[in-house]
Amino acid sequence: MPAITTHDESTHDGLTALTWDLWLTPCPKAVGEARRQVTSTLTGWQVPEEAVDTAVLITSELVTNAIRHCDNRHLVHRQVTDDGAELLLEVSDPSRNPPRPVVPLAHAESGRGLFLVRAAASGFGARHRDPVGKTVWATVSRTPTP
Repeated sequence: MPAITTHDESTHDGLTALTWDLWLTPCPKAVGEARRQVTSTLTGWQVPEEAVDTAVLITSELVTNAIRHCDNRHLVHRQVTDDGAELLLEVSDPSRNPPRPVVPLAHAESGRGLFLVRAAASGFGARHRDPVGKTVWATVSRTPTP
């Protein structure tokens, strides 16, 4: 069972940001659990459906990558922050290797996840995480772009 916490924090402009954390055991079932929890949390925060769908797609890809490329003895951390304008989606794992998009062969069954994330997100990146690992992040606007 995943460990889940939710808390409020103040932003630089004095507004309240909602933050939700989920710790996952790195196994294939964790991807579906992360999708369900993100859907439930963002729906509860009254995030528009289009932004929820995009966040769930990104969650699925980032958690899948973290599980696929990390040591299965360590937990994967998933965090979502809503500052009222955009969602910040973060997935942390113990691997220091940065995400690298690859160009998959036309018949390949995998390898397109980071391309999907970059296409769906308004921002995307990765940073080292101390004392070990990395965090891959993506942002999603709360309101649809015209």
